[in-house]
Amino acid sequence: LPFGFRDIFPIESEERNKIKELIREEFRLWGYGEVKTPVVEFTKNISAGAGENWKDKLVSFFDVDGNLVSLRTDMTIPIARLAGMRIKKSQLPVKFCYFANSFRQSDIQKGIKREYNQAGLELIGSSSFISDVEVLVILVKILKKLEISDYKIGLGHIKLINGLCSWLDLDSLDIESVKKNLILKNFVAIERLLSQSDKEKAKVFLKLIKPEQDIEKIANLVSNIKEKKVRDGFSYLRRVYDVLEKLDCSKHLIIDLSIIREFDYYSGLLFEVYSSKVTDISGSGGRYDGLIGKFGLDVPATGFALDIDLIHKSMEDSKLRLFRNESGMLLFGPSKNCYELIKISDSLRANGTTVEIVYDKGLDLKNLAKEKKCRLLVILEPDMENVTVVDLIKNKKQIKKLNKFLQEMGNYKR
Repeated sequence: LPFGFRDIFPIESEERNKIKELIREEFRLWGYGEVKTPVVEFTKNISAGAGENWKDKLVSFFDVDGNLVSLRTDMTIPIARLAGMRIKKSQLPVKFCYFANSFRQSDIQKGIKREYNQAGLELIGSSSFISDVEVLVILVKILKKLEISDYKIGLGHIKLINGLCSWLDLDSLDIESVKKNLILKNFVAIERLLSQSDKEKAKVFLKLIKPEQDIEKIANLVSNIKEKKVRDGFSYLRRVYDVLEKLDCSKHLIIDLSIIREFDYYSGLLFEVYSSKVTDISGSGGRYDGLIGKFGLDVPATGFALDIDLIHKSMEDSKLRLFRNESGMLLFGPSKNCYELIKISDSLRANGTTVEIVYDKGLDLKNLAKEKKCRLLVILEPDMENVTVVDLIKNKKQIKKLNKFLQEMGNYKR
């Protein structure tokens, strides 16, 4: 395979599908409807949303008509295009969700993927801070239902970073350098740059961008800064935090003013999802009020995306086991009676049991059943009157009359 891509086998695929089903149900309960967009967009549309710095990360090519097109880098830009061109003001607000793969170029090195399997939502048409609260509440509910106990959600705000850069009196080159190093989490480089000017302000800045559980500590530091953008950004952040606290959603929140995204379209609140089991960010989101207007209707929006690969890795195996089909059955019998074998398996499936038939002799049936995460191994004896039933969970083996076994599994008439 080309680097950055991977194959997925049935057991993991089933686990991931269960994760997506749980997420889809939460989206449905909040009124979010699923949308689908083409995997390919005009490169100019993606560049308009992602920014100039993303040109090297696009997977681009010319189509048969000579148009420069690219694989989508995320779903926010395609949905922004869809909303800008297709949605009318009278329809607002609209709530969309999606389950899709996105693609980004990366350096040839181990562990850097180029395909991202994502689930996310977009709330379009509301500028109220309550819409930001809503998407964060949905995010918290999903993570709780997935039982990812050790997760953290970092909250930041783009206005805070911009305001702090103004407060530090940085020029455009220094601002670009600070933001670039914030993305890279290169705090040493930031400290070196800022210490060349006002060292006291630099100390405050470095304290502010350190992740903090106690919002009051951030509030005390911000209270000494007169820059309006800093105060406005923190005031917005505080309002969102206070409501989440009242909704019992603040336990896993941290204030992380170092959050800044590579995409240029974010305009306000920013947030990221972290887990101790993975080093990368499991999810991210925020407000992007100016993006949709680049494609038509100019309306505010907010949303988030979860990385299904990383969410899957973040989950305890005990929880993933509940997602597996361990109630299934591996059925083996004489190939000369294949008609009867298929008829028996169909009757079991009618009761909701997953039944996989094995026809070939000479296999290690018990190990094969374990590998396939089946609960039962059922061997139909040559006389077609008896079966050997192995319960792989209880490690128990029994020989039963076929009719009795079928009755135990559900109503069946031979």
